[in-house]
Amino acid sequence: MKNLKKISYVTVAGASILVSSSGCGKYEDGPGFSLLSKKSRIVGDWEVKSLGSTVLNAEYGIDMSFEKNGSMLFTYSYSGSGNETYTGSWDFASDKENLVITLDGEATVFEIKRLTNKELWLDDDITAADGEIWKLEAK
Repeated sequence: MKNLKKISYVTVAGASILVSSSGCGKYEDGPGFSLLSKKSRIVGDWEVKSLGSTVLNAEYGIDMSFEKNGSMLFTYSYSGSGNETYTGSWDFASDKENLVITLDGEATVFEIKRLTNKELWLDDDITAADGEIWKLEAK
């Protein structure tokens, strides 16, 4: 009888964890569940791998560095001609469904499509269907 009670408790506890985690997915492309906060997943250094169908390579690159305090660096890299780095800020908007990046006083709103500790996908035009998806990977 004791074993039956233990098994029932473990089954109920496991089922409640599965039910509570199944509705946690805020972003269209995942993840469905994460133990890390959204802020801790976004803070760090990122490399843009593609902009829509354009894959970035060694000749042209974009890096973003998000700091915990809301500041950021945005760096364009051009082979042969060096880098251009801009300082700015970042913040979440719309219940952490959007990311607002402000550079040189101009704010751009991105819809977050995927946010893991290794991948960040951003839609650069949240008001139209033809926006490009920026796919970033953690450095």
